[in-house]
Amino acid sequence: MRTFEEYQALAVKAPLSLRNNRDRINLPVLGLQEEAGKIGSLLATASPARKLHLTAKQSAELQGRLSDTLWYVALLCGETGIALSNVAAHGIAQLHARTKNLDPDQR
Repeated sequence: MRTFEEYQALAVKAPLSLRNNRDRINLPVLGLQEEAGKIGSLLATASPARKLHLTAKQSAELQGRLSDTLWYVALLCGETGIALSNVAAHGIAQLHARTKNLDPDQR
Protein backbone atom coordinates (compact mmCIF):
# COMPACT_ATOMS: atom_id res chain seq x y z
CA MET A 1 0.00 0.00 0.00
CA ARG A 2 1.44 3.32 -1.03
CA THR A 3 -1.44 5.78 -1.12
CA PHE A 4 -4.36 6.89 0.99
CA GLU A 5 -6.67 5.68 -1.79
CA GLU A 6 -5.25 2.15 -1.48
CA TYR A 7 -5.56 2.28 2.30
CA GLN A 8 -9.16 3.49 2.10
CA ALA A 9 -10.07 0.78 -0.42
CA LEU A 10 -8.80 -1.87 1.99
CA ALA A 11 -10.31 -0.24 5.08
CA VAL A 12 -13.86 -0.07 3.78
CA LYS A 13 -14.06 -3.83 3.29
CA ALA A 14 -16.13 -4.11 6.48
CA PRO A 15 -17.95 -7.35 7.31
CA LEU A 16 -21.38 -7.78 5.76
CA SER A 17 -22.88 -7.79 9.26
CA LEU A 18 -22.12 -4.07 9.43
CA ARG A 19 -23.97 -3.25 6.22
CA ASN A 20 -26.85 -1.20 7.60
CA ASN A 21 -26.86 2.57 7.61
CA ARG A 22 -26.77 3.07 11.37
CA ASP A 23 -23.82 0.78 12.08
CA ARG A 24 -21.92 2.01 9.05
CA ILE A 25 -21.68 5.44 10.68
CA ASN A 26 -21.80 4.50 14.37
CA LEU A 27 -18.95 1.99 14.16
CA PRO A 28 -16.30 4.48 13.04
CA VAL A 29 -17.62 7.32 15.21
CA LEU A 30 -17.70 5.21 18.37
CA GLY A 31 -14.38 3.64 17.45
CA LEU A 32 -12.75 7.06 17.12
CA GLN A 33 -14.11 8.09 20.51
CA GLU A 34 -12.86 4.91 22.14
CA GLU A 35 -9.41 5.09 20.56
CA ALA A 36 -9.02 8.79 21.46
CA GLY A 37 -9.74 7.95 25.09
CA LYS A 38 -7.26 5.07 25.11
CA ILE A 39 -4.59 7.23 23.46
CA GLY A 40 -5.17 9.95 26.06
CA SER A 41 -4.86 7.46 28.91
CA LEU A 42 -1.73 5.93 27.44
CA LEU A 43 -0.04 9.31 26.99
CA ALA A 44 -1.06 10.44 30.49
CA THR A 45 0.58 7.32 31.90
CA ALA A 46 3.69 7.91 29.80
CA SER A 47 4.15 11.49 31.00
CA PRO A 48 3.71 11.57 34.77
CA ALA A 49 6.27 14.37 35.27
CA ARG A 50 5.04 16.38 32.25
CA LYS A 51 7.81 14.84 30.15
CA LEU A 52 6.74 12.28 27.61
CA HIS A 53 8.70 9.07 27.86
CA LEU A 54 7.25 6.07 26.04
CA THR A 55 8.57 2.62 26.80
CA ALA A 56 8.97 0.25 23.87
CA LYS A 57 5.71 -1.45 24.89
CA GLN A 58 3.86 1.88 25.14
CA SER A 59 5.24 2.99 21.78
CA ALA A 60 4.01 -0.23 20.15
CA GLU A 61 0.59 0.19 21.79
CA LEU A 62 0.39 3.82 20.63
CA GLN A 63 1.24 2.79 17.08
CA GLY A 64 -1.55 0.21 17.20
CA ARG A 65 -4.05 2.73 18.56
CA LEU A 66 -3.08 5.30 15.93
CA SER A 67 -3.46 2.75 13.14
CA ASP A 68 -6.89 1.79 14.52
CA THR A 69 -7.76 5.50 14.49
CA LEU A 70 -6.69 5.77 10.86
CA TRP A 71 -8.85 2.74 10.02
CA TYR A 72 -11.91 4.36 11.64
CA VAL A 73 -11.24 7.63 9.79
CA ALA A 74 -10.96 5.70 6.50
CA LEU A 75 -14.26 3.93 7.23
CA LEU A 76 -15.99 7.21 7.99
CA CYS A 77 -14.56 8.77 4.84
CA GLY A 78 -15.80 5.82 2.81
CA GLU A 79 -19.30 6.03 4.24
CA THR A 80 -19.54 9.77 3.64
CA GLY A 81 -17.97 9.79 0.19
CA ILE A 82 -14.91 11.79 1.21
CA ALA A 83 -11.54 10.64 -0.12
CA LEU A 84 -9.01 10.02 2.63
CA SER A 85 -6.38 11.68 0.44
CA ASN A 86 -8.53 14.84 0.39
CA VAL A 87 -8.63 14.81 4.20
CA ALA A 88 -4.83 14.49 4.27
CA ALA A 89 -4.42 17.31 1.72
CA HIS A 90 -6.78 19.52 3.73
CA GLY A 91 -4.78 18.75 6.88
CA ILE A 92 -1.56 19.76 5.15
CA ALA A 93 -3.14 23.03 4.02
CA GLN A 94 -4.31 23.70 7.58
CA LEU A 95 -0.81 23.04 8.93
CA HIS A 96 0.69 25.46 6.42
CA ALA A 97 -1.87 28.13 7.34
CA ARG A 98 -1.29 27.66 11.07
CA THR A 99 2.49 27.76 10.87
CA LYS A 100 3.19 30.31 8.12
CA ASN A 101 3.66 33.20 10.56
CA LEU A 102 5.56 31.26 13.21
CA ASP A 103 9.26 31.74 13.79
CA PRO A 104 10.88 28.43 12.73
CA ASP A 105 13.06 28.53 15.84
CA GLN A 106 9.99 28.77 18.10
CA ARG A 107 7.97 25.83 16.68
